[in-house]
Amino acid sequence: RRFSGFQPLSSWMLDLLAHYAILNNPLRQALPLTSAFRRVLQLLSAGFFLPGSAGITDPCESNSVRVHTTMSLEDQDLVCLTAQTLLRVLSHGGHKQILGIEGNSSIATEMSVWDGVVVNPLERAYEKPPDVTGEEDMEQEIF
Repeated sequence: RRFSGFQPLSSWMLDLLAHYAILNNPLRQALPLTSAFRRVLQLLSAGFFLPGSAGITDPCESNSVRVHTTMSLEDQDLVCLTAQTLLRVLSHGGHKQILGIEGNSSIATEMSVWDGVVVNPLERAYEKPPDVTGEEDMEQEIF
């Protein structure tokens, strides 16, 4: 995979996401490749695979399991922030760098400039809460 921020996405998740992005539109007609590519980044950057989102129901699982629930919260956040950064690069003409025709994959993790517009990678929004040990629990109960 070209961008490490998309590592948590399985090939099954990508297949379902591509199908959703291409066919779920008002006209119910398949989108052209360029529009579908942008739409995938838009869906991911809008939080489609974040907790509480609609996401995509896995058609092979019972009980309406969302495919993104197999990722940790940190991974869900990483996918979202990577997509947000790449969408900003794409919006300013960086399609060749995203596709790997020019440059390298550092555009998702390092600052880049596109026609005078500076694109800084985003920082994580989710921070894992600190682990609480048993000793601290006992101290809290006493006081």
